[in-house]
Amino acid sequence: MNTEELEKANTINSLISGIDLLLNISLKDEPTCLGLSILNLSIYDKEFKTKFNQLLKETKQRCQKEFDEL
Repeated sequence: MNTEELEKANTINSLISGIDLLLNISLKDEPTCLGLSILNLSIYDKEFKTKFNQLLKETKQRCQKEFDEL
């Protein structure tokens, strides 16, 4: 694996970690403005929660596939 591929792999790995954090967000986490907004939307708008989780899962799968191909 060359340097460019290694950097890309590290970036993708960071993205996957961030997605995992968003998929598991809860009231126990340290609150941030964005985090609280997403959490509130997820609690009070079930359609948002469903679509947001689906988007995150699809993005994670795409990133994982790209990572595996490196």
